[in-house]
Amino acid sequence: MLIRADGAARGNPGPASAGAVLIDADQPGANDPAAPPVAVIAQPLGIRTNNYAEWTAVVLALERAAEMGAVEVELVLDSKLVVEQLMGRWRVKEPTLIRLHRQALSTLSRFTRWTARHEGRASNVAADALANLALDDPAAAGRAEAASGREVQALWSKGGSDPGTTDPEPEAWICATCGVQYPLSLEPPVACPICEDDRQYVGWDGQRWTTMAQLVAAGHRNHLTEEEPGLVSIGTEPTFAIGQRALLVRTPAGNVLWDCITLLDPATVARVRELGGIAAIAISHPHFYDAMTSWSAAFGDCPVFIHAADAEWVQYPGPGLRLWEGDSKEILPGVTLINTGGHFPGSTVLHWAGGAGGRGVLLTGDSITVVQDRHWVSFMYSFPNLIPLADAQVRRIVEVLRPFRYERIYSLWEGRVTSTDGPGALQRSAERYLSHR
Repeated sequence: MLIRADGAARGNPGPASAGAVLIDADQPGANDPAAPPVAVIAQPLGIRTNNYAEWTAVVLALERAAEMGAVEVELVLDSKLVVEQLMGRWRVKEPTLIRLHRQALSTLSRFTRWTARHEGRASNVAADALANLALDDPAAAGRAEAASGREVQALWSKGGSDPGTTDPEPEAWICATCGVQYPLSLEPPVACPICEDDRQYVGWDGQRWTTMAQLVAAGHRNHLTEEEPGLVSIGTEPTFAIGQRALLVRTPAGNVLWDCITLLDPATVARVRELGGIAAIAISHPHFYDAMTSWSAAFGDCPVFIHAADAEWVQYPGPGLRLWEGDSKEILPGVTLINTGGHFPGSTVLHWAGGAGGRGVLLTGDSITVVQDRHWVSFMYSFPNLIPLADAQVRRIVEVLRPFRYERIYSLWEGRVTSTDGPGALQRSAERYLSHR
């Protein structure tokens, strides 16, 4: 079997897909790039990097060839990187790609002989067309994959895989009010459940949607600012949706992105990689889920930690999603998630033991928010709709945090930092809040 495979990603990461043609190597003209295939691969992959898509195309095509009973395979790829890594001449370093590399080698071991060679893109137009078809018309791609060998050849002879006549491309739509990203679809969702909940709101102009590309085209950019040694804030200008920042905690064991923002562009990915990348993402509550799956994909499908009590609010689950349970979880040495509840049942804060020169730092979401007088914090069920939090939930927040040592409290808004005596500020604030109830 001769296999021509390719991956596509519109953005890096972005909507991605895998395409491949499987050709009977014994047929006349099998080496012709236009040779009719006996089977095809055309699969959308969600938000992925281009390298992930290329490797996935190889894995899927090899598995299909093995299912069809092929004894020998010849891979023809336009990615020199994948060819060199398959042949063992170059190392695979990205954790997600290591897994795909192992899958490919495991499947290749089932054949009596295999080879891989590099050819230019002009020789791989068929696989590229199928990858684009998977993005442009997933239904047609599914029909092509399911067709028999004879049907595939008939479709090929009629030019049925040409993506030029397909419907508009699917998008990972983004709610313009809360900034949460949804799975790929041709049309935006009917509604945003997160905004329809009484802790949030639908914008005055009604439900509106945008895309990552539209945000970039409108001039949105991210800026990175060092808050203290080992802590970098990432914010978007002009502000978008709720307008929060994310915080990158840098530790010897790896970096943790606390909470998330929507905008993710190549410049941000490059800058964060310069700072050591992201080993894990942790999110305080559903209003800040934003483009968490895109961020995870950009950094090797790194884990995204969300408390299981809020699982129902996850709109775009990805391979990195990790639902955790209980009152606390240490995700890296000295970095602990604490379930405070309150704003949402799964609302979480992050304790960074090494912050503030070893005195400890608390990073919060909406269950605890540093207010304008930064010596104080407050607690709300809904900030935009001014719904207070029940007394028992405020008391629980104070109690679950009592065992932890910290000097500072960082809120998810620029400048909202309680710089000293964090536990005292929390206790005083709770007493003041309860006295006015």
